[in-house]
Amino acid sequence: MDSEHTLPYDTVIEIYDDEQIYNVLAVTEFKPQNAVYIGTRKLKSKRVKNSIITCLRSLGLNTKCFFYSTDMLSLESVIAELTHILSLFDNCLIDLTGGSEVALVAVGMLAREKNIPLLRYDRYERCYRDIYNCPIAEDMKSDPHFNVPSLLALAGGVMKEHGHVSLDTLDNETETDIFRVWEIFKRRHRTWHRLVAFLQQAVKRQSDAGGDELDHISVPSVIYSGDKLVNCDIQLMRELAGAGIILDFTEKGGTLGFRFKSHLMRSCLIDTGICLELYVFAETLRSGCYDDVKLSVVVDWDGDLSQRINTINEIDVMLTRCQIPVFISCKSGTPNVVALNEIKTLAKQFGQTNGRPVLVTMADVRGRDEYLTQRAEDMGITIIDRGDLVNDRLNKRLLAASKL
Repeated sequence: MDSEHTLPYDTVIEIYDDEQIYNVLAVTEFKPQNAVYIGTRKLKSKRVKNSIITCLRSLGLNTKCFFYSTDMLSLESVIAELTHILSLFDNCLIDLTGGSEVALVAVGMLAREKNIPLLRYDRYERCYRDIYNCPIAEDMKSDPHFNVPSLLALAGGVMKEHGHVSLDTLDNETETDIFRVWEIFKRRHRTWHRLVAFLQQAVKRQSDAGGDELDHISVPSVIYSGDKLVNCDIQLMRELAGAGIILDFTEKGGTLGFRFKSHLMRSCLIDTGICLELYVFAETLRSGCYDDVKLSVVVDWDGDLSQRINTINEIDVMLTRCQIPVFISCKSGTPNVVALNEIKTLAKQFGQTNGRPVLVTMADVRGRDEYLTQRAEDMGITIIDRGDLVNDRLNKRLLAASKL
């Protein structure tokens, strides 16, 4: 969030907008001492105030925030409240990036009377415009960058933790392991679930017996769900052993012995979906194209972790690119309409109009399921399917999805 741009003003006045990103663009750019918000009764809400403050704090900004509410449909009320604000914060400019028509009319009337500088951010040209008496802002290039916690906070949520798999960064060895597993998974994904079912039972039996979480001994065929028999895919285990993901693999006397290389690889091999999630995470992180990449994001909707009952969702992978949040759902199998609705809801809730929903799947959706493909297009959801993944088009499709 470092910026070379400074303005000779202590205070930025923001006309509050329901599209929350408009409320913080100028503040994150110019880093004023004070940010003053004028808006409707919504600004009396502790949650609304906290969402803005928490967003700024997560970006390392210590700007003091002040909130004033009035009848934003009454020109007289807006002018009166703005006049009061200007008497308290005289060294200021007003940002017109958001706000209602009535507020903008009021600001225009006061700006000419009191010679107040006005600017506005052009999000498509990524620069500021001098609206009135603010020549320093004319065509000032600005490309603000946000991280995952800041954009979740701006929507009133909070990232609690990682979900079923925890990973913040990648060292060289972990990255290599993920891509080695991915290459095998990509070739063998149609039968991968059978090995997962076998390993799940092997792990469960070892756990029930109080054994080591990584070292395992098992018979080559196990029963699960009461009466279902699953055989170990010996060839697939050998491929994983050859890649160094399974260690000490042995076949002796009707038993199999093996050791998972790490707890991360253990998680990857006993959960069908984690392999795809790890690949998307590692590939996007390695590309260097995004400001932030988070894996298995558990988000609390209202940001109040003290409540006994909260609405919580898990996002498989979340990216930010400048001011655009990308919400990714990973499905190893064929997705359905429910999967589309889930990721669309999360993108709308925590990204508002900027949120980009993406569904990544190993199924050949765009080539074989015209109904689901059309439904996704109508909902504004990007589908990245098997054809994209095996031809290394993941980042190309994600970059296209994250454009302004």
